[in-house]
Amino acid sequence: MAELNTVEEIYDFVANALVAAVDEPWQEIRLETEIWKTSTGFTGDYTRDPAERGVADLDVDRLDYAVAKAIKKLQTIMTSSAHEPWNKATFRVTPDGEFFANFVYDADLSARLDAAAARARQQ
Repeated sequence: MAELNTVEEIYDFVANALVAAVDEPWQEIRLETEIWKTSTGFTGDYTRDPAERGVADLDVDRLDYAVAKAIKKLQTIMTSSAHEPWNKATFRVTPDGEFFANFVYDADLSARLDAAAARARQQ
């Protein structure tokens, strides 16, 4: 992975990785991410083209570890430059090159993962 230093470079990298992960015609690809400390979890799906063929799960195993690193770096860049903190992100890409990103902070997710980590340390 080339050095990604800007939000735009990371967006391009994530969009290209999503497109490369789908081997059939599609109308939209969606990736949901959850970040906790140094861990990044993915789920995703895509709308097939034509849409009458429905929605299929995105094979997130086809996304390189570099995608997780890029999203974590995006979080670091954004939270260090006066953006609100976030631990969940949704990315969407369309065949015409449109890219959308939405970020939220889920306090319940953070509390659940902190509690699970504390329980694991006690065992």
